[in-house]
Amino acid sequence: MVLDNVYTAPMLSTIRRPTLADVAKLIFVGAIWGGAFLFVSIALNDFEPVSIATWRVSLGALVLLLIAVVIGQQFPRGFHNWRYIFVVGFLNSAVPFFLISWGQQFISSAESAILVAMGTFVSLLLSHFTSADERINRSRVVGVAVGFAGVLVLVFWDLVESGTGNLWGQLAVMAAGCSYATSAVISRRLTHLPMISTSAVTLASACVYMVPLAFLLEDPLPADVAGSSIIALVYLGVMATALGFTVRFFIIRANGAVFMSLVGYLVPLFGVIWSGLYFADAIKLQTVISLSLIMLGIAITRRGS
Repeated sequence: MVLDNVYTAPMLSTIRRPTLADVAKLIFVGAIWGGAFLFVSIALNDFEPVSIATWRVSLGALVLLLIAVVIGQQFPRGFHNWRYIFVVGFLNSAVPFFLISWGQQFISSAESAILVAMGTFVSLLLSHFTSADERINRSRVVGVAVGFAGVLVLVFWDLVESGTGNLWGQLAVMAAGCSYATSAVISRRLTHLPMISTSAVTLASACVYMVPLAFLLEDPLPADVAGSSIIALVYLGVMATALGFTVRFFIIRANGAVFMSLVGYLVPLFGVIWSGLYFADAIKLQTVISLSLIMLGIAITRRGS
């Protein structure tokens, strides 16, 4: 009984209204995750989708484990903490990486962006019923809706040209978005723990699911791998996963799951921006409008926090 009391006291840290620095962190995570699209396309020259996801999680876990050991940060203890760690690792990495890779065989990337972004609404609902400080209010609903409109503007014409895809592919990607949202809500149960070591073991727990899956479905160790593919995997593992996942934990601890879920609007936006810069394409008007709507949605949601 005493142990239960000790555990339950710090389960949910108190969140605060996002500052401009918090908004900058959210944009930073959206930027490095948006860049992942470009590096995944490069890595696909030598690796298959599940193998890329597995290398991404494994490299991220290794980097954070080494950092945690070097700085002497204590690792999480106790069955209750580890139970949530394995659940978050499963829902944030193993499930969505596989479902998105599988689902995008049947639907376009534009449709995928919309369906994943719908996870923000799931986060809004789950947080309302699982916490006392992330209740649904008018500003949060309006902000989430305006941000979603920004994503819709971003991919509208691509969606019109490609049409809608297979129902099972749609359901798979939608489930991936819900999985991301659920993992963000559950992650609040871990915010009383050291962030770097907790991020490390959460990613390591995802390896338990991902590594067997990669060897079962694909060949994660192909021969004659190009240097560009290796560089792409390093970016995905170190920047997009190790750094991005750690900053994600800090944002959830400070500002909650709903605010963090808005990164789902920024990711496809930065994916388009980085791709345009890489291929020297002009930034379209719809990208500027999308950026404006997404930033307005973030500002409105911040006001309601």
